[in-house]
Amino acid sequence: MAIPRESSPPAPRTGPRIRLDVGTFVWILTVAAAASLFLPRAAWVATDTSWQFAFIVLTILSIALEFVAVELPQGGIVSVATIGHIATILLVPPPFAAISVGSAVLVEEVVHRRPLQRIAFNTSCHVLTISLASFVVGVIGDPSVLVQERAQLQLVVMVVAITLVYHLVNDLLTDAVMALATGRPLIYLIRANGRSTLFAEAGAAMLGVLFALIWLVEPLWTTLLTIPAAVIARAFQYIRQLERETRSAVATMAQVVDDRDTTTFHHSERVAHYAVTLAVELELDQELIELIGQAAAVHDLGKIGVPDRVLLKPGPLTADEQMTMWLHTEIGARILRQFHLFRSGAEIVLHHHEAFDGSGYPNGLSGEAIPLGARVVAVADAFDAMTSDRPYRVALSVAETMERFEVGSGTQWDPVVVAAMLTLLRDGRLTVDPHAPEDHAPDHGHDHDQGHGPDDDDDHGHDHDHRPAARPAIGHDQGTAA
Repeated sequence: MAIPRESSPPAPRTGPRIRLDVGTFVWILTVAAAASLFLPRAAWVATDTSWQFAFIVLTILSIALEFVAVELPQGGIVSVATIGHIATILLVPPPFAAISVGSAVLVEEVVHRRPLQRIAFNTSCHVLTISLASFVVGVIGDPSVLVQERAQLQLVVMVVAITLVYHLVNDLLTDAVMALATGRPLIYLIRANGRSTLFAEAGAAMLGVLFALIWLVEPLWTTLLTIPAAVIARAFQYIRQLERETRSAVATMAQVVDDRDTTTFHHSERVAHYAVTLAVELELDQELIELIGQAAAVHDLGKIGVPDRVLLKPGPLTADEQMTMWLHTEIGARILRQFHLFRSGAEIVLHHHEAFDGSGYPNGLSGEAIPLGARVVAVADAFDAMTSDRPYRVALSVAETMERFEVGSGTQWDPVVVAAMLTLLRDGRLTVDPHAPEDHAPDHGHDHDQGHGPDDDDDHGHDHDHRPAARPAIGHDQGTAA
């Protein structure tokens, strides 16, 4: 089951959105859940009290499983209580199945002292989901009768139907409320949250079906499912733990690079902020926006392989040192390709120093041959470079920065991305990030991605990060950043 977290970070708003506030949505859902308890029972009407023992056992089981949960990638959590829920749908007639599951969810929410609105959403979401799934069961037939009659086809149809209804309704409602709360597109949340948990949730559902079938033969044998249930629970936890640790490890390596040079402290963090703002202004797909933000946050990761004598050199770089510095994009991309979560962003990191006219590196790509994400990060990177202090000059003003962007539009940077940046700056919707460092050591740190020289104030310096090319000498400050 999926449960929305109390607070998910707000996301940029792009594309169509659900025009409804969370409070109204929860109120409507609560009314619908209450009404669902009175749905017709169709063909499944319990003729004895044998289901009552299953009701008690499964309610207790569901309560216990509610406390085994892990976070979803884009907010919310998922628990292995699916096992108990599916079994309850098959073993307990309506409306008692919904009452059982709803009670289990309510207990977990109250124990954790959740806000009232969240309690109402989660309880109502599951009551409605189970009621609809129970209705589907009733339309097909009584599960116990179908098992006794060995009606295999009907059983298969029933299992597939209730699994689909359970996951579609539950996940759709959860993603819908998350879309309302965070501003992320609904379709994006459905894809992002379902991608990494689909098979684990399907496994939990099938275990719930197996539990029900075994219960109909001999309830005591269901204890044999304890181990596979524990395995699925741990699988959920390991999936999320692996993702968290991978993101943390890569982010830490990127931070180490920023920390090596006092002039680039918080640089990657700022570039990620600028890049996401730009991507939103360009109305890019939400998945690409997320990818750009992720790649921008680690775009200089490859500098971890650049020696201090080059990275922190106070003077101009030699030709060999320049070549060494240029390798950082390839090193960074190579590192990221080792991690499944970052593999998609590796191309952005590899090409974020390509120039729109083909004079950049590492491959000399030009125009739209450069990945769009890399073109966005390049502009964000340059903005931070120009608006940050360096030992050899103070930060440029926003007006000066805009002038340099105008000069380099179509040569160093994608003109469409530059136009978006200029619009943001003119409208005041993008300002210099407050995380910009206030104190810098005056004697060693600087940005060799851009380079500098004694005549920096006159010709804007030498671009240590770009190969020499027949293009305007617009300087390192508008080229790239650390």
